Amino acid sequence: MSPRHPRVAIFLAAEALSAVGSWATLIAIWGYAAFEFDASSTDISLFGLAFGLPGIVLSPIAGQAVDRFGPKATLAAAKVLGVVAALLLLLADDFTTLALLSALHGIAFSISLPAIQALPPRLVDDEHLARTNALVSLTDEVAIVLGPVIGAGAIALTGFKGAFVVDAITYAIGLAALPLVRLRDVAPAKDGDDVDESALAGLRRVMQVPALRRVVTTTALVHLLYGAALLVEPLYVRDVLGRSEEVFALLQTIFGVALVGGGLLVARAGERLASFRIVVAGLAGSGVAAFIYLGTPWFAAAIVGVVLWGFVTALMGGPSRTVIQRASRESEHGRVLAADLMAGSAAEVTGVATLGFLIDAIGIRTSVGLLGAAVVAGAAWLALADARDSSAAASAAAVGSERNSAE
Repeated sequence: MSPRHPRVAIFLAAEALSAVGSWATLIAIWGYAAFEFDASSTDISLFGLAFGLPGIVLSPIAGQAVDRFGPKATLAAAKVLGVVAALLLLLADDFTTLALLSALHGIAFSISLPAIQALPPRLVDDEHLARTNALVSLTDEVAIVLGPVIGAGAIALTGFKGAFVVDAITYAIGLAALPLVRLRDVAPAKDGDDVDESALAGLRRVMQVPALRRVVTTTALVHLLYGAALLVEPLYVRDVLGRSEEVFALLQTIFGVALVGGGLLVARAGERLASFRIVVAGLAGSGVAAFIYLGTPWFAAAIVGVVLWGFVTALMGGPSRTVIQRASRESEHGRVLAADLMAGSAAEVTGVATLGFLIDAIGIRTSVGLLGAAVVAGAAWLALADARDSSAAASAAAVGSERNSAE
């Protein structure tokens, strides 16, 4: 089955719609807290934690559920929880209730991610794996652009609670599309394989396999940068560029358009970009783009930087999932992918928490410059380690071939 098969296309379209609904709800929650409950910036930051912390705490359990019950069943459960969480938001009549219900929404999101990412290897053959992973990533990339637009439209027409209803509907559509998904059975473990059924098997596998360790480190580094950007971007536009919130919104839109454009390119290229070299190039490009975008005082440079950042970010989503899936056992895909998500979530929270101290000490531009340089250095180290291991593997293969010829 290929990504162009009608069943696969319908599933991907439904997932894109669900992702759009989730982004719309996130925008509505922030707005509801600010305008209905007069929340402060510190209060609103709690919602970021409500969405991010479940990814750190629950990822191993979610990954174990994916491997034990299958990605399709786990995703169905997450979508049911998503519908319930979205509808319960309609009952929020105070700030505390809104925050608690947002955490429930974050739980649904954290369960759905490893399930969605574990689907492609059992949905399509290996020939179409890279392109399908890229298309799954593209559903999120499209949501980054369309989610705020849909959310704003729903808020304008029906109020903040209207966006919650939209989210419930999109989750329900995604749930209704799941029966169309036909998955093959997971490949059985080979004789002699050490079968680990624990929730932490994914983390152990990442630590044991260098290829997995490198790609998860790449994920962590880029999400460290993303977390820092969440804090820095509005401050940069206001204090360094001296521009309005409209300019901030414009830059976000430009990033989203570049991200979708890059995602379309990755999906079209398919297998040609499905390698760790591309993933680590995306990491290095992210470090450079962050410096150009947030480390310079010129608006024109910011435009160039945000376009570059959006484009190189697209190089990391689908290709990194393909590398992870091919470097791990199918029976552990859910837990390994969950370990990757956990590393990214933890790094993103760390980026938000630590950069505030740096900015207070040395300023916005210097902080971003140091972080960007550290990310580029990390990318160089990871690329050298990958090249060294590839060279050693090639040498071992050559020696083995010579021995076989001699015999």
